Formats: sequence, structure tokens, C-alpha cells
Amino acid sequence: MLTAVKECRLTPRETLSEPVRIHPCDSQYPEEICSTLNVSRNGLYFVTTAEHYFVGMNVILTLNFGPDDPMHREQIGDVVRMERLDGNKWGIAIRILLHNNPGIYSGT
Repeated sequence: MLTAVKECRLTPRETLSEPVRIHPCDSQYPEEICSTLNVSRNGLYFVTTAEHYFVGMNVILTLNFGPDDPMHREQIGDVVRMERLDGNKWGIAIRILLHNNPGIYSGT
């Protein structure tokens, strides 16, 4: 039996693949650089093989990450959803809690 899933997103998502650095606030967990699958003003979704993420984990995100980019835009976020995917992968949804640059993904 299929059940309807309530849409909880407040802003639309855009399919966008861009590099993002995810740095857990707890230093016992390693940072990683991934590519987003989609983004919105309030969050992003990426796929990883790392198994250290958990719902509620606080992270520092560097969107559109490039190692030579002096304008790193860091955001504070938390993991709100995890999905087990094929091939030992996880889909991770992160909500952005604090924007250092309010114009990001706002269309302005």
C-alpha cells in the first residue's frame, strides 16, 4: 500500500551539481568534498559513501567550493534526512541554518 508523503520544503529545489565542502562541527569526523545533486535557498542534497553522518549533526558548508577560491562562502547547517542508496551510498539532506551571504540561491 502506497502512502502520500507530505512535502515539507519551504523553497523550491534546483537540480544543480556543484562542489561543496562538508565539515562536521565535531572534529572527530572528517570533512569531505562532494557534489550536490540539488540545492535550494534553505538546503542541499548530496550523495556520499561516508558513514559518519547522522540526523541532527551540525556541519559547516562551503558552497561552490574551489581550493583556490579566496571567497569561500561558509554556511552553518544540520543533517535533516538520510537515505540508504544502492552501492553502499547515502543520500544526505542538509538544512542551512545560518547564511553568511544572504543572496546565495535567492535569485538575486
